[in-house]
Amino acid sequence: MKHPYLIACVAAALLAGCASTPPAEQLNREMVGVSGKSALFTAGYRDGCQSGLSAGGNKSFAYAKDLSKVNNADYKLGWEDGFRVCQSRQVQRNNDRNSYEGFGGHPSPWFPRTGVSIGVQL
Repeated sequence: MKHPYLIACVAAALLAGCASTPPAEQLNREMVGVSGKSALFTAGYRDGCQSGLSAGGNKSFAYAKDLSKVNNADYKLGWEDGFRVCQSRQVQRNNDRNSYEGFGGHPSPWFPRTGVSIGVQL
């Protein structure tokens, strides 16, 4: 073998690509608890969830809202629920990924703590 380092790098890149979840699959996972709701609520939840994932820092998603349905109570409630739930889940994933606990509990100056936090300090 002439280039074992090159082969190792290619293998690592392929494995890293497998670790991420495709956006469509992630959105379907987020929608699991919405079964049995009206079609308008479900559509609102899906749009709100995409918007919440985007607001939470996931660059695979973008803001989505069907302006022809925003005055419908079911769509509006679904959108608001989807946004809140999916944004908070995304923020939690960001915080878990960026926490120091994964590195033995010792803060490292070379590893910046990023992530979005939500909440109000009293």
